[in-house]
Amino acid sequence: MSKKLERNDPCWCGSGKKYKNCHMRFDEKIHGFELEGHIVPGHDIIKTPEQIEGIRESGKLNVAVLDYVAENIRAGISTEQINKWVDDKTRELGGIPAPLGYEGFPKSVCTSINDEVCHGIPSEDVILKEGDIINVDVSTIYKGYFSDSSRMFIIGKTTPDKEKLVRVAKECV
Repeated sequence: MSKKLERNDPCWCGSGKKYKNCHMRFDEKIHGFELEGHIVPGHDIIKTPEQIEGIRESGKLNVAVLDYVAENIRAGISTEQINKWVDDKTRELGGIPAPLGYEGFPKSVCTSINDEVCHGIPSEDVILKEGDIINVDVSTIYKGYFSDSSRMFIIGKTTPDKEKLVRVAKECV
């Protein structure tokens, strides 16, 4: 904001409401955090209700893709097969896989197995085995809005330590 808004000025958000009836209390609260020494982002990151709805719709598609993976994942499949499922299902639902081509990333999903922390690249050579744990990280663009979510799966039966790791990670989320 270049000039201080007065109470009866139109709100900066474009709602058409007077500032006092729209974002004034919000801005005062945020300014209080700023005075306490917190880093406060600008208004440009605040989303409109329409933008929030677009993000929500993208998130629904993202979860539907993860649900599809959950129904089909099992021992004996390659992480490349998961990549194909994610790519096909995302496009079938009208979305675009966000990772594909991002900064050169060659796949539509990240698949990280066991001790691989994140951003594993799917491969025909990586076959899921009984006892593996795998994180499948799906990011979706739908009508210009981005969403990102991941899910961890245990393939068949595994060790108590791996079961605990998955359980505690889920509780933390």
